[in-house]
Amino acid sequence: MGRPSRKLPISGAVGSSPEFSLSDPDWKQVEIAYGQALPAAVRQSIVDTTNKYLEWEIFERNASALKPAVDRVEAIKTASNNLRTKLSSAGGVGGAFAQSLIKEHFHSDHLRMESYDQLFHALGEVMSSLSLACQTALSEMNDEDAKAFREGASWDDWIRALTNIAEEHDLPTAASKAGNLDADVGPFARLIAALQAHLPKEARRHANTRLSSAIYTARANPLKTADEP
Repeated sequence: MGRPSRKLPISGAVGSSPEFSLSDPDWKQVEIAYGQALPAAVRQSIVDTTNKYLEWEIFERNASALKPAVDRVEAIKTASNNLRTKLSSAGGVGGAFAQSLIKEHFHSDHLRMESYDQLFHALGEVMSSLSLACQTALSEMNDEDAKAFREGASWDDWIRALTNIAEEHDLPTAASKAGNLDADVGPFARLIAALQAHLPKEARRHANTRLSSAIYTARANPLKTADEP
């Protein structure tokens, strides 16, 4: 399974995140699915962890895709390189005349020079610096290990946190790697399915028949994400 698609490392959300809470009858249904009684301390840890997931998931979901930003920087880099080439080309007598006329009419409060004789050289250096900045930005954005919002990463974090809670209280964490209808998904996958039934639809991930393999992947492949809100 490949890495989830990366998004921008910035995001925003309107309004407050949904609140996760279960009634006693709801908890009983979760316990039946899991096959284990859940003490009050475990229930509270699950609630806290799930609310943290819901708070984080909404930012992840609303984050924009990274590709348009990459495309934009690549376009600017190409344009800066093209302009630098044009600025450095002589162009014969006609080109020299064109440059002298441009220098005569050029004025900028941001590019202060005693004389604009070296205008095209100065602009070429600016374009060179701009191109280098674009390349550095592209390297940063294309770094697979860089922090970023990733599709489904907050769900993976939730799974790992719930796994830790179960381990700390000697509760089952087994989840079959198989993802077919005939396989026993395991008690932990049944726990996740029962909890997800009480989450907003937007925050639910993976059909029940794929839960076990998704849990296995979440535990095996922790990813760096953007800083939490």
